[in-house]
Formats: sequence, structure tokens, C-alpha cells
Amino acid sequence: MALKKFFSKKKNTKHIGGIKTSVTILVMTFVVFIVLGFEFFSYCIIRGYNESSVIGVMLNQARYNQELYINYLSNYTLDDVIIGDKDQFYRSNTSQVQILDNSQVVVYDSLANSSIGEKIETEAVNKLKNGGYAYDRNKNEKTGETTLSLSYALSDGKEQVGILRLTSSLDSINIKIKEQMIPYIIFGLSAIFLAFILSKLATEKLVKPIKSLTEVCEKLAKGKFDARAEVNSNDEIGELANTLNFMSENITKKEDLKNEFISSVSHELRTPLTSIKGWAITLQSAPIQQDKEMLSQGLGIIEKESERLNLMVEDLLDFSRLSSSNMVYNKKKLNIVQTLEDVYNQIIPRTNHLKIDFEYKTIYNDIEVLADENRMKEVFINVIDNAIKFTRNNGFVKIIADQDNDNAVIKVIDNGEGIKREEIGLVTSKFYKGSSSKSHTGLGLSICEEILKAHNGNLKIESEYGKGTTVTLNIPKVKENEEN
Repeated sequence: MALKKFFSKKKNTKHIGGIKTSVTILVMTFVVFIVLGFEFFSYCIIRGYNESSVIGVMLNQARYNQELYINYLSNYTLDDVIIGDKDQFYRSNTSQVQILDNSQVVVYDSLANSSIGEKIETEAVNKLKNGGYAYDRNKNEKTGETTLSLSYALSDGKEQVGILRLTSSLDSINIKIKEQMIPYIIFGLSAIFLAFILSKLATEKLVKPIKSLTEVCEKLAKGKFDARAEVNSNDEIGELANTLNFMSENITKKEDLKNEFISSVSHELRTPLTSIKGWAITLQSAPIQQDKEMLSQGLGIIEKESERLNLMVEDLLDFSRLSSSNMVYNKKKLNIVQTLEDVYNQIIPRTNHLKIDFEYKTIYNDIEVLADENRMKEVFINVIDNAIKFTRNNGFVKIIADQDNDNAVIKVIDNGEGIKREEIGLVTSKFYKGSSSKSHTGLGLSICEEILKAHNGNLKIESEYGKGTTVTLNIPKVKENEEN
């Protein structure tokens, strides 16, 4: 019921859509971030390359002008050079040329604009009081034009005589940069588009099996326990599908077991209850109360059937605890030889009454196992009780305690009616009682097998119909380094 309530909760399809959206957004955010970083890096590289080229050209021009000045005009003052129109050392420049004196005042401008006579105090010019060169960017507030200026200290070979300032417009460079960035932008947009398509396909592939698993869960919630999930991969989704199928199979088995349990218990409880009720009604009548023999017989039957009911309830309680894995075992070192002797002494009065030769044999005084003593006694009593029930008067039941390298080996041998060959593999199944079984619930051997499994042991049955049965119980011995 709890499982059905869990699965019958209203489906929230927004969760599936949420996964698709979340994964797509995550992937696209990452891709866009990477593409933007790539574009910015590419832009910086292209701009740096183009501006470095411009600066390199202007620097070569300035150095060339410096050499011309030293070689041909060093005997003249800077003013004489300008007034004398000795321009061969600066007129060959492709950039705007400004000549500043050492006080940073413009004494010549190739554009002949109003800057002549103005003092230029940019950071680059201020650095050239002791020679060298520097460059800076400027923006014309009126025209909005961006320029790049190289300031170069002009020397006559002995001392600085002025400053040569070359200026180039960056507008043409910016146009060139934009043209060079077009392939990168196209590549970036293509990468984003391709990533979007791939993320949609990937999320669809991820979500599709989840939808399929959800549909299987819904069928299970509606009681269609034969529903199975398709396993199309070996990844986590495939593992989840396998787990769901395993769960579905277990639910089916549990459901079948529950139905079988209800059917078997209903049938088994009805028989003793019918006898008890019938005799209770009979014993209430006045004539019967006068017949002491019948009264004694009726009370005996009621007592016997009540005891039978009690045994059934005990089996069912053990079965319930084993099925729900709630059985608690108090394992400790146990001398299995002594435990078997206790069980033997407990059962021998019954076998004497039934005229069955009951014998216990062993050559060992001590065989230690790690086990729950009460549960081991329950296993032994159950197996021996089965042997007694199927053994006729004057028959025999033997218990042999032995050991091998790893296990204590307990054999219960009888010469009873035996088990049919086709039923040997079924007698330990839950609720299986066989064609000639005298079991109350068909749970005894099943419970024994479960207890032995919990102790890492096993139960083996060998039988020949009409001649007898041998039940072998293997229980791991205590190892030298094993603790309680």
C-alpha cells in the first residue's frame, strides 16, 4: 500500500521540462561565456597587432628622421631648420608631424593648424625630458576621431633639442579591425547555434528514457506489475532501468506471495477453527455433558487443534519477520554438538511414544560455530520433526554430527516415505506442502533455509520415494581469528 501511495502521487511534468531547460541554459551559458571570451581575446590580439604595426612604422620613421637630423642638420638650431625649410628630415613622414621645442611648445605642424604655439602636456610628452620615446591615444572632442601619437626626443648628437611628434588616425585601423573580426564573429555565432542544437538533442536523449521510466512507474502505481522498462544503454539511466525492472519483478513476486499467503492461511486456519467451533457447539448440549467419554474426546480435539493453530501462528510470525528482514540474530560461539544433544533429549520422549528408533551419533565433543542458539534449535527441531512425521512406527531417525575443513555438517536421516523426485526442489518453497505432506503451513523448511542463509550456511535434501530422506545442514565453523 505504501508503494502504491508513493507512485500514485500526481505526476509533475514540469520537472522533466525543468531538466531540459536547466541543462540547455547551463550548456548555453557556458558556451556563450567561452565564445565571448574567445571573441574578446581575438579582438585584443587583432587590435594589438594592428596598433603595434602602426607604432612600429612611426618609430622607424622617427629614428630615420633622427639620423637625418644628426647627419645633415646638427649644425643648425631647430628654429633655423624650420625657418630655413630644411624639411627633408621630416617631410617624408606619412603621419602628421609636429615639432616641439624642449618647453613642449609646438613650433611646427604639418597640417598647419592652430596648434602652433600651444604647449602639449600629455603623459607621453612629459616623459621625454631625458630622451627616449613614448606613445599615447587621444580623442578629438570635436570630430570624435581617435588618434595614436608617438613622441620621440630629437637630439643633435649631444643634447636634446626638441621633440618629434608623429600622429596617425586609428579610424582606418578600427575599420580594418572590424573587417578582420568578421570571420571570428561568424565562427562564434555558428558555435553558439551549433551548441544550442546539440544541447537540445542531448537533453532530449537524456530526458526521453526518464519519461519512459516515469511511465513505467505510473503503470506500477496503477497495479500493472508486469510493466518493464526498456534498457537501451549501459550508463546510469540503463542501470536505473535495470533496478526498476528488478523492483517490478520483486513486486510481482511479493504480490504473488501475498495472494498465495492469504489463500493458504485462510484454508489452513479454517480447518482447525471449524473443528474447534463444531466441538464447542457439540459440548454445550446437555446430553453430551453427561457423556464423560465424549466430553473428554471433544476437549482433547479442541486442545489439539488449538495447539495446531498456535504452531501455525508461530510459523507465520517467523515467516513475516524473515520476509521483512526484521529477524534479529544473537550470534555467538556455539558448541553445535551440545546443542544437538539438548534437542535430542527434548525430542526422544516423543519418538519413544511413537515407537521410532531415534539415535544421535558423533565422534566429536566440540564443533564450534558462530550462530544464534535459539534459531539453530528451531532449525534442528523443524527438520527432525519433519523426519518423524514421515516415518512410520518401528522406523528410525538418525542425527549425525560431523565436520569438514570449513563447516559443521549435520545430517538427519530417516527411512520414512521419502519425497518424489519432482518435488525435491520444491519442498523448501514457501507454502509448498507436497502431494503427501503433513505440514500445517508449508513454511517449516522455508524458514529453516532462510535462517541457515543468514548464517552463511545451506540446506541440502536427498531422498528416494518410499525409502527415506537425508537432510544435510552445513553451518560455517568459527575461524581462529573470528570474534563473537
